[in-house]
Amino acid sequence: MKKVKIGGVIGKLFEDASLLFWRALTIVVSVLTLFIIAGSIVSIVKSKRHINRLERQKREYLAQIAADSIMLRKLQSDEYLEKFARERYNMQRPDERIYIIEK
Repeated sequence: MKKVKIGGVIGKLFEDASLLFWRALTIVVSVLTLFIIAGSIVSIVKSKRHINRLERQKREYLAQIAADSIMLRKLQSDEYLEKFARERYNMQRPDERIYIIEK
């Protein structure tokens, strides 16, 4: 196959048009790639924030579970159970009076 070279003004126009096409195509592909990458980065950032929030909640729940476990062990003792009920719910024995002093 023989390559035909077009000379003069018409040849120059075809060369410029071809160069312009490839430049435009490169710009379009670059812009689309940037939008795809930017969307991925936004998604990654949102996911990281969500993971951090869930990990913080996990730590809080584990701390609460530990505190509740300690309270449960203490409440198995009758002495502590009575003390807890009297302080928390203002319970009293039948033969006594309770005076509540608020701070």
